[in-house]
Amino acid sequence: MSVALGIAALFVVRSQAHAVSMLDFGVIAPTTGSISYAGGMNPLVGTNIQVDNIVGLPGGTTLTCVGCVLNFTTGNLTGTTGTTWDFGGGPATSITVTGTAVDSLNNVIASGALLTGGFGMATVTNFANTFKIAGASFTDVKDPNLLAFFGLPTGIPYNGNFNISFMGTGTPPGAFASSTVLSGDIVNTPTPEPGTMLLLGSGLAGFGYLARRRRRQAS
Repeated sequence: MSVALGIAALFVVRSQAHAVSMLDFGVIAPTTGSISYAGGMNPLVGTNIQVDNIVGLPGGTTLTCVGCVLNFTTGNLTGTTGTTWDFGGGPATSITVTGTAVDSLNNVIASGALLTGGFGMATVTNFANTFKIAGASFTDVKDPNLLAFFGLPTGIPYNGNFNISFMGTGTPPGAFASSTVLSGDIVNTPTPEPGTMLLLGSGLAGFGYLARRRRRQAS
């Protein structure tokens, strides 16, 4: 490879890493919606969980979510421990965020299905029998207008994770149902392609930023 080509390739990788950001769909307490598990070999189900905003990270550019809700159905229960319920993924699973995203001037940026995808796995962790956190990984596609607003690539899949805290009685392997959803985040990055693994580093940096922001809000 010539020196000129090497410099050009380095510039491309650095430009891609700089341009890539994360989207954080925020669930801010108090919120509406429910999370439940019916027991046995059933899935984890989330219904009409209110999503309040969409934040681009890093940078913090924010859209307000109007009438936005998260709905999901994981795969069936795959196992339990003394503190967790574990659920699978697969083609029969679903996760959606629907609603309208508007900017600070109330201009509509995107409306309808903002995020649509399926699960890889999910886990609910039990704390003191009442406080619980649902965590999951999934892949999805997004509204192209939403991606264009944040300068993100279209036509490719995205990797996502969520963490949602809620109150509900029950211990593994028993059932639970909760309409007291507290807060959470649904965080996405473009799926890394060969030769562009710097995207992963950018995503991990975003998670660190998110954790620091949550700690500041809690203090």
